[in-house]
Amino acid sequence: MQFLKYLLIPLITIFSTCAAQEAPSCPAILNYIEKNLPHSGILKNAEGFVYVDVDDAYIHKLIAFIENDGFEEPPYFGNSHLVGAHITVIYPEEMKKYDVPKIQESGDIIHFIPKECKVAHPPKWRKIEEVYFIVVEAPELDRIRAEYGLPKRQYEFHITIGVKPKTAKAA
Repeated sequence: MQFLKYLLIPLITIFSTCAAQEAPSCPAILNYIEKNLPHSGILKNAEGFVYVDVDDAYIHKLIAFIENDGFEEPPYFGNSHLVGAHITVIYPEEMKKYDVPKIQESGDIIHFIPKECKVAHPPKWRKIEEVYFIVVEAPELDRIRAEYGLPKRQYEFHITIGVKPKTAKAA
């Protein structure tokens, strides 16, 4: 699970330190989600990383809408320790800092509403130029964070569906 940390930390930084903008193909993506993908997932806890496990089609199907814009699937697949498509709820560092015990809601179905698409431009991260994500509304996740004494999140709940690597010139 240690390597998962190295995949997540840069994306954590992206959402807490940079502004996002409206994303290309958003109406088509939101329409596809509305008609074809579930608006719920299962709350899970993997070594202190609490997340909503969502259908991997959120990445595998939606990447087709943005591939021509240079986006690729995020590095969430490849072995059993990677979580696939997800919505981050609590980071491992928060679990330690706030001494959060086992999450009793693990296994619960969490409903969410896809609201908008955004592209974030991470400021100082060498390998990624842009990150494409779907912002979701999920009041239950805010309630869970509050129940365990965590502060209001500093980022929007979201599902990352694509990353655009920097080109040699941009790196």
